[in-house]
Order: sequence, then structure tokens, then C-alpha cells
Amino acid sequence: MHIPVLTKEVKEQLNLKSGDYVIDATLDGGGHARDFLEVIEPNGKVLGIEQDEKMIDFLKSKILPAGRQAKVLESLIIAEGNFRNIKEISKIYKFKPDAVFFDLGMSTWHLKESKRGFSFMKPEEVLSMKLSSETKISAAEILNSYSKERLAEIFKEYGEEKRAYWFAKTIVDSRKSKRILVVDDLLNILKVKNPKILARIFQSLRIYINDEINSLQKGLTEAFEILKNAGRIAVISYHSLEDREVKRFFKKIEKEKLGKTLKKPIIPQKSEIQINPSARSAKLRVLWKIKK
Repeated sequence: MHIPVLTKEVKEQLNLKSGDYVIDATLDGGGHARDFLEVIEPNGKVLGIEQDEKMIDFLKSKILPAGRQAKVLESLIIAEGNFRNIKEISKIYKFKPDAVFFDLGMSTWHLKESKRGFSFMKPEEVLSMKLSSETKISAAEILNSYSKERLAEIFKEYGEEKRAYWFAKTIVDSRKSKRILVVDDLLNILKVKNPKILARIFQSLRIYINDEINSLQKGLTEAFEILKNAGRIAVISYHSLEDREVKRFFKKIEKEKLGKTLKKPIIPQKSEIQINPSARSAKLRVLWKIKK
């Protein structure tokens, strides 16, 4: 699972108290949600949004402690969906949040267990990269059909890859002789040893396929709309594309004098990074809504 990052800092910054209603817009394995429940019980509730139905099944069967499962599920509402539809989902459950939380990190389950080709460390996996069964196009379909210009645009825009055009051209030339179906096919074409470059290529495909930036923009806008006055939004991002979008939105709200934000993002302590190296790139930004 995606190990929860900055848990202490998130709880402090959301300023949670008993009886609060919280939306965990990225439920994943429920790590942060369980922390929230410890603070807001017995009368508070968490609405957890998760777009992957397989992850929800995994959460219910493997993660929630057997002894407390029934009690936890009374306070934890699990909704299948994308946080881009957070307003509609909250309306369905008649949920007016005191706080909304987004953790934009990739789940370890998706990387290691989903078998969808998210990681370049899994050469045998099919190149899908879909975070939901409702996603329309797979990585393999893109790599086998898009023009070199369009592929280069994806690698540059969503992966900030300097050699985007070269990689795109290599892919288009290579697919003429063999279709690109599994991770290993792509690795053999790219011929790259540097894991940072591979991470950028894989990241760009995943972000494009799942429309992650547009989802984030819409999700943040709707989250602020449904948030109670004096409520707070906390977002953990892991790469510059996401962080820029969060920072831009928060500054916009602050400029309109509708909210206030921290001057600088909160980053993990060295001790946390030593325990969980994937936390090293995490940035926590917080926005609180001004009372009208």
C-alpha cells in the first residue's frame, strides 16, 4: 500500500476535532482516513473517495482490522469515484465537510500488485496504466497509435522530459516491426538505464491516460465550494506538475480574499524519509476558508 506520509502534520494542519466531517478524496489503503477517525470519533465521519474498485475490495478484505471492521465502516463511508466529482459525491451522501484531504501519491499496491504496467520494474506486465475501469484508453493503445508529435507532447508536458521528441520518434519507428504490449517492449525500445528518465516517461503516460491534472483542477475547485466556512483543505503532492497546480489554485483563492494559505509547503522530517524513502519528494500545502 501507499504508506501514509506526513500523518502528524496533516492532522495538525487540518485542525480536526471530535464530531468533524472529513473527506479523504484519495482513500487508497485508508491510512490517513484511520488517523482522522481516531480524532473525530465517536460522532465524526470520513467520506473516503476511491476511483479503483479493485482497491476498494482490497481495502475491505485486507486492510481494515477484522475486529473493528464493522465499527470503522459505521464512521467511514466508502464511495467509488474520482475526486473530480467530489461535489456530486458529497451531495449523494449529504456530506458537508469541515476538512478535505488529497494525497496525490501513487499507491504501492498499484505499482506492485495491480499488474497494469505502472512500474518500469515490472517488465512482464501489460501496459495499461488505467487507474479505473472507466478509463477509456491504455498506455499500449497510445504507444501503438499516436503520432511522434503527440507522444513527444505528452512526454514533455506531463513528464518534463528534455529528450521527449527523440523518445517519441524511437517509439514510432520501432512499433513498425513489433507492437508495444508489455513493459519490457517499451524498455527495449527506450534503451534507458537511468531510472529518473524512465520514471518521467511512465509518469507522463499515467498522468495523460487518467487525465490527472484536469481532475486535480476540478477536484480542488469543487472541494473549496463544498467546504464549510473556516474549513481546511490539505494536499500532499509528489512532483512539480501537481504541486504547481495546487500552489496556483491556493494563490488564486488567497488573491480573491476567500482563503489563506501557508507561505511555504511542509516537507517530511529526515527521520520520516529514513523510514519511508518515497516520502522524500512530498510537499504538504494547506488552505483554509475565510468565514464570510
